[in-house]
Amino acid sequence: MDFTAIDFETATHARDSACQLAAVRVRRGEIVHRKCWLIRPRPFHFSRSNIAIHGIHPADVANELEFGDQWPEMAATIGEDTILAHNASFDMGVLLACLNSHDLPTPELKYSCTRAIGRRVWPQLPRFGLKPLASWLGIEFRHHDALEDSIACAKIAIAAAAKLQVDGLEELESAIGLKRGRAGAWGKRGLTDRRSGRPRIGPTARAATTERSPKTTPGTSNSPERMDPDVQRLMIRAEFIQPLAGRRIAFAGRLQRFKRNDAVAIAERGGGTCQSRVCGTTDFLVVGKVHSRKSAGGRVVSNQETKAQQLRADGQEIRVLTEDDFILLLGTGTADIEPTSHSARP
Repeated sequence: MDFTAIDFETATHARDSACQLAAVRVRRGEIVHRKCWLIRPRPFHFSRSNIAIHGIHPADVANELEFGDQWPEMAATIGEDTILAHNASFDMGVLLACLNSHDLPTPELKYSCTRAIGRRVWPQLPRFGLKPLASWLGIEFRHHDALEDSIACAKIAIAAAAKLQVDGLEELESAIGLKRGRAGAWGKRGLTDRRSGRPRIGPTARAATTERSPKTTPGTSNSPERMDPDVQRLMIRAEFIQPLAGRRIAFAGRLQRFKRNDAVAIAERGGGTCQSRVCGTTDFLVVGKVHSRKSAGGRVVSNQETKAQQLRADGQEIRVLTEDDFILLLGTGTADIEPTSHSARP
C-alpha cells in the first residue's frame, strides 16, 4: 500500500480557489510523512459558506504564498505516487484548475478514490461520506481540516486493504473491479469499472469526462467551475449532517447558485421534504432571482415569499432564506442561522 492521500479546502465555489492542501504519504500500509500548506487564493476572496465549512478565514492565509509559488514543494511531496482522495473528482478538479490558473504545466497523474473503494468493500453501509465511513471504522479526526481529512482518507484505504487481505493499492483496486483515474495536460479521465470500462464511482456521482470542463462566467447557474464540485460536496455532507431532517422546504424564483434539480436533491439528501409551493407546513423557503413587479422595501419579492410573509404574520414559524443562507445551513448542520433575507428575520 504505497500512495499519497490528499485533500483540498477552497475559499469559494471556484475550483481554483484552493486555500489549504494536505498530503499524507503511505508506504507499506504505514503513514510515513505528512505535510500541510495554507494557500493565499487568487483572487483573494472567501465566501461565507466556505468559511462555515472549514473555518479558514482570510486573515489565516493573508501572509501565505499563492498556489503557484508552493507547487514545486507540493509536487515533490506527491512525487510519482498514485494520488488518493475521498470524492477524488473534486480534489483532482481543484488541482487541475489551480495548475491551469497559475499557468503551470500539468504532470501525468494517476488517482483513486476512497469513496468509491468504500462503496465496494463495505456495500452494506448506508452512507459513504468521509465522516460516516471513518466513524464506522473507528477513525477519529477533525473533519474539514485538510490534513486531518487526508489522514482519515489514508486510513480508510489501509483498512480496506486489510479487510480484503491484499498488500497493494493496485491489488485492492483489482479485487473490487476498480480502474484508477488519470489526468494530465489533456484533461481528466475518471475512475471506471475494470469490467465494463464505464464510469463507476457510485449511483449518484456525475459521469467522468475526458476533457477539461468548459469555463463559464463564475456565479451563473450553469458554471461548472463554481458549482459542480460544491454541489457534489454539499450532497455528501448533507447525507450525514442531515440539517433538514423532518423539515419541509420550498424554492422560489430562478436559482443562481444551483440548478433547481440539484437544490432539490441536496435538500432531500439532507433529510428534508421538498414542496412545490409554500403552504401551512413549510419550514423554509429558499428564494432566488425573482421577476416580479411586487416589492417590499425596494426589494423584488415573489408571490411565494409574499405568501410566506402572510403565514409568518399568522404565527407560522417559516424562514425565508437566500441561497447563501441555504448553503450555510447545509455546511454548518444547524437550522438556527440568521437569515440575510430582509423579510425573514426571526
